[in-house]
Amino acid sequence: MNILITGINGFVGTILRRLLEERGYRVSGIDIRSTDSNVRVVDITDQTAVMRNMEELNPDFIFHLAAISRVDYTNPSLLYSINVTGTLNLLTAASHLPEKPGFLLVSSSQIYGIVDDASQPITEQAPIRPVNHYGASKASAEHLVQVFHYEHGLPITIVRPFNHIGRGQDPHFVIPKIVKSIRENNTTIQLGNLSVMRDFLDVRDVGDAYIRIMENFKDGSVFNIASGTAYKLSDLVEVIQEIARVKLDIHHSDSLIRKNEILKAVGDSSAFKKQYNWQPVYSIRDSLEWILSE
Repeated sequence: MNILITGINGFVGTILRRLLEERGYRVSGIDIRSTDSNVRVVDITDQTAVMRNMEELNPDFIFHLAAISRVDYTNPSLLYSINVTGTLNLLTAASHLPEKPGFLLVSSSQIYGIVDDASQPITEQAPIRPVNHYGASKASAEHLVQVFHYEHGLPITIVRPFNHIGRGQDPHFVIPKIVKSIRENNTTIQLGNLSVMRDFLDVRDVGDAYIRIMENFKDGSVFNIASGTAYKLSDLVEVIQEIARVKLDIHHSDSLIRKNEILKAVGDSSAFKKQYNWQPVYSIRDSLEWILSE
């Protein structure tokens, strides 16, 4: 099987590639920049470049990870260009291949927006009500994927992962930001609202989930990928300090608190677990120990 990963050099793409290659799959990739000869440098907003490379690579399956994934990204035009137009270009190119490949869109739990506590854990049937541009861009990408599924017969599955952590994550995210500060022997750190609650998965469990979908493809499906457990960020900070044996001097900054902050997001992935007999392998402590031991 010829597998293509978009955004292969990113946080999840790097782990997914390693897991696939360990299982004997042949993997190629595209990314905005790369020094790897097995990764093609392609700007997914360039329709001509996407079409040409897709024809040459002719994948059997596509993991579409390439995206701007920051909720606080300050350039909405670029975010929509990459997350929506880039997805449109990939779908168009894939639909023109002689044999249409399976297409896994990595969406986001951010499409659900702010959900009442009484309606959590959040199921796939929850309304799509994004409250930030990132969530809106992913909701738009989902609609595009559905259109290509119905109009062009493109085999698709959509996943909505909740937060995940692991080695190599951008320090703009809170856990790697804290870890980076510790590594640099800087015990004073500015953080936002630590009372928010999030559903965290280890990126290795996320990669395994994606591969299971490819190996037992259910065309037209939409799945949450989540642990089902809500963790308060302040509690995770305590665990990090315990593992690293440091005491952080935390300063709370109002500038790091979003006006449209989602105070709690925990996912229900029972549909995925039942379909694929999947359970997360790594505990939150396993993940934090792995990150800190790098």
